[in-house]
Amino acid sequence: MPSSEEPATIMLVDDEEIALASLRGLFTLETDYDVLAFSNPVEAIEEARRRPIDLVICDYLMPQMTGIEALKAMREIQPEMVRVLLTGFADKENTIRAINELDLFQYLEKPWDNQQLLLIVERGLQQRSLRRQLLEKVKELDRLVAEHRDLKERHSALERELEMAARVQRSLLPESMPDFNGLRFTGYYQPCHEIGGDYYGICTRDGRATLLVADVSGHGVQAALTSMLMKAIFEEVEQNTETAPDLVERMNEALHRFLPGGMYACGTVARIDAAPGRIRLVNAGLPHPFVLRAQERRLDQVPIAGMPLGIFGPGGPASFDSTEIHLQPGDVLLLTSDGIGDIQRAGSDDDFFQDRRMKEVLEELAGHSGEEVIETLVRDAREFAGGGPVPDDISMVAVTRL
Repeated sequence: MPSSEEPATIMLVDDEEIALASLRGLFTLETDYDVLAFSNPVEAIEEARRRPIDLVICDYLMPQMTGIEALKAMREIQPEMVRVLLTGFADKENTIRAINELDLFQYLEKPWDNQQLLLIVERGLQQRSLRRQLLEKVKELDRLVAEHRDLKERHSALERELEMAARVQRSLLPESMPDFNGLRFTGYYQPCHEIGGDYYGICTRDGRATLLVADVSGHGVQAALTSMLMKAIFEEVEQNTETAPDLVERMNEALHRFLPGGMYACGTVARIDAAPGRIRLVNAGLPHPFVLRAQERRLDQVPIAGMPLGIFGPGGPASFDSTEIHLQPGDVLLLTSDGIGDIQRAGSDDDFFQDRRMKEVLEELAGHSGEEVIETLVRDAREFAGGGPVPDDISMVAVTRL
């Protein structure tokens, strides 16, 4: 948050003059923020090109463009700007999509509560300030690492510590996953650094199995520690919940309670019961699962979305889609973190593996086992990257019906 000598700059965008005047009056009377108000989102976007904005509050329904379109344009101009969306109850589905796609800080339904809105803005500016401080610390850390790169003793000690941490983290993953009710599980994990924040695991009990693939925000030590927390919460909550949606809801509450501000986790849960091939899926921010249909030689993508875990606590606007699928003999369900899809083509800044090539590879693999699917997908992704570094942790689990 800017210092007291430099008050925060907030932007208000709403085509309704009464609403805009009400917002302007609220922040002018109750805060010392520098307030910019626009009834036209196009003009607001142009202003964002001219000066830095700390936080923007934007209405969803406007004649020139939607609030989602306006916030997307502002994110491209100023990625660090905190984004808040005002919406009506009927717009909640689009709002959830905006949270997933735009890294939206918060949304608020009209008519808003003034005190709640003031608190949201205060927290958003605090989070922005913390991000700035963290970036400064990261830059300082990078400088120190560069300065001490030639000190072999410290470097060797750091490598030993990271290697030990990596061994500890690998021990979190199941050494093997047993076949269950005619299903075979195949897992894959590759951190982008020595340690990472992805995780997958499975719990089997009382004639059912519960599978989790998870991706914690960030990389490195903090993400690795959070993945340990994720494993502990998953295994504890799984013992005391009967349905997959309840499991995800309780994991969300626990992560919201324990995670530091600004951190979150994405995950997909698959609950398998005694019925052959029947799987209940719940998604919380990970890419849509794939189903490779053996008999039809077809690739299906299961369109279930959901908000990341840990952002909102009980009573918040958290939403997790759930659906049931059926696997026939030879079919493969593939759950992945976003790491493999984010791999870029060698020499390109805007051609990602998930854009086209990933689906082409999977379509060709319909009818193959889950082990072959993962092995071929990883090999093709590496070729796609031209041997370059992996930008994110990768975790995948394939479920094959035997």
